[in-house]
Amino acid sequence: MTGIGPVEPHEPAADSHPPTPHPTDIVGADSPHPYERWAALPPRRRRLLLAATVTAATVAGTLLLPHPEHPAPGPPDPWPAQVTHLTYEGARGDTFRFTVRVDHGGPVTIRHIQAGDPRLSLTTTPRPPIEATADSHRTLTVRIHVRDDCSALPRALDMTYLDLTLTNRRARELHSFIFVDRYPHDLLTLLRARCAEPRTELTQR
Repeated sequence: MTGIGPVEPHEPAADSHPPTPHPTDIVGADSPHPYERWAALPPRRRRLLLAATVTAATVAGTLLLPHPEHPAPGPPDPWPAQVTHLTYEGARGDTFRFTVRVDHGGPVTIRHIQAGDPRLSLTTTPRPPIEATADSHRTLTVRIHVRDDCSALPRALDMTYLDLTLTNRRARELHSFIFVDRYPHDLLTLLRARCAEPRTELTQR
């Protein structure tokens, strides 16, 4: 039996091309997350990367830290002979007393002391080396001796001196300290007492 049934609406065949996704749709990603990438590394590789990161951070921190400024160096010490003074204080018997004083600067050390005249010798208390500073004076006692006999004594003692070798952080110097008036008079008195037959020429000018 044939017949015509009710007319059905026509539905087009499904499109062979899928619809384009909306730009806001998340399609997905083919790369792992950073943690996944870190976990996928071999342990040795992770240790090396971690050590390199710590080293780089330490170096960067050191470079960024403020460095302390070094103070400018101070002026050099003065020459030792310029700041050292030897003052004659007097005599008692064969002992001559002096005071060593330093004006300023670092300490000055007396390395050697000798009589200016080669015919005389001396001993000191204390014995060198003797250190003197700007904030403390040193007392020096000197005993004078005749090397041979009275015939070798100088004719006049109007100007006598002591030779001192001085050192500080700047230099080493040999300096002659000259004394007039009191020290020559006291030295002459001592030499006359030491000589059994003093020469008549042994007088002060």
